[in-house]
Amino acid sequence: MSDIELIAGTWATSGDAAAGTDDDRSPHPFSERIEAAAQAGFAGVGIGYMDLLQVRDTVGYPAVRTMLADNGIKYLELEMLLNWFVTDERRAAADAQRAVMLSAAEELGARHVKVGGDFSGGPFEPDHLAEEFSKLASQAADAGTLVAFEPMPFVNVSTPAKALQFIAQADHPSGGMLLDIWHVARAGVDFDSLRDIPLKYIVGVELDDAPLEFEGSLIDDTFHGRRLPGEGELDVAGFVAAARATGFTGPWSVEPLSTDYRKLPLKEATKAAFQTTMSFLA
Repeated sequence: MSDIELIAGTWATSGDAAAGTDDDRSPHPFSERIEAAAQAGFAGVGIGYMDLLQVRDTVGYPAVRTMLADNGIKYLELEMLLNWFVTDERRAAADAQRAVMLSAAEELGARHVKVGGDFSGGPFEPDHLAEEFSKLASQAADAGTLVAFEPMPFVNVSTPAKALQFIAQADHPSGGMLLDIWHVARAGVDFDSLRDIPLKYIVGVELDDAPLEFEGSLIDDTFHGRRLPGEGELDVAGFVAAARATGFTGPWSVEPLSTDYRKLPLKEATKAAFQTTMSFLA
C-alpha cells in the first residue's frame, strides 16, 4: 500500500463546519486537521477558501508550510474557485479570490486548485470556457500549481464529457479535470465511459459513496448526503477501475460531505476516511 497516496479533502477534516453556507470555516484549527490527517495515513490535505483566509491572517503561510512539512504532508489542495469565466458582476469578486488562491498556492506549494462551473445555471459555451481556462491554467503554471475543474450535475458543465470539450481545446499542461464519483454518478454518467478520458487531462480523482435514491435537491444531497466509500450503494470499485484504466495512479482524494460524518470526532473521522478509501485501492 506504500505506493498509494491519499489526500484528505477539505471535508474529510473540516469537522462540524456549516457546509454549503457563506461561512463554512472549520471549528478545528488547521494545525489540528493536518495532524489528524497525517496520523490517519494521509499524504495530503485540503483547505477551503474561508479557512485559507483565516490561516493567512492569523498564523501565516510560512507557519502552515512548516506544519505540513513537520507532519509529512506532501500534497495541499485548495478549493473552490467559482465564476472564473463569467462576464457579469460576479467576476470582480471571483478575480479577487483567484488572486488570493493563486498567491497561496505559490507560497504554500499547493498541488492544485479546485475550480467549478456556474451554480446559477448559465449557458455552456465551450469556446469561451476554453479561452478562460487557458488563461487560468497559465496563471496556475506561473504559481507552480495545477487547475482542477470539477464537473457537477447542477452547474453548466455537468459531465466529464462536457468538461473535456473545453479542457481539451485549451490543452494546457497545468489544467485538467477532477473526477468525483458522486458528481459522476448523480449526473447519470456510465463509469466505464471515463476510461476514454486521456490521462493528461485528469488532475485528480475523488472517492466517496452515496445511496442510489435520495430526498431533496442535488445541492442538499451533495453537501449532506454522502457516505464513506463502501457505506453507500455506488459502484466504488467500478469507478476506481475506470479511473485506473486511464493510467491514473493518484494521489486519490476522499470527500465525505455528510452531516453524519461531520459529527464524528476528528481523529475518528479521518481514520475511518482513510481506511474505507484504502480498502478500494489497496
